[in-house]
Amino acid sequence: MHKSPNGVIMNTEELKINLINQITHLEDKARLEEIMQLIQFQAEEGIFATTVEDKKTIQEARNQIANGDFSTDDEIRKEIRQWLRK
Repeated sequence: MHKSPNGVIMNTEELKINLINQITHLEDKARLEEIMQLIQFQAEEGIFATTVEDKKTIQEARNQIANGDFSTDDEIRKEIRQWLRK
């Protein structure tokens, strides 16, 4: 069961109908494309193939995280705000 924004509990079928109705009224193409990408991503099955280079990059990232060589979300947001002020 899912609660709608107004607090009404919906079953799966009601939720699908609600989503269809909301999507039908969307005019923003970018938002519709985002929804389509989400649906396609959820529909994909199987294992993602990674190359040797991908695996090396992933390992490098893990090493950076283990060494504390990363920025937090808050730090990045602060940097972005500073860039936008320039």
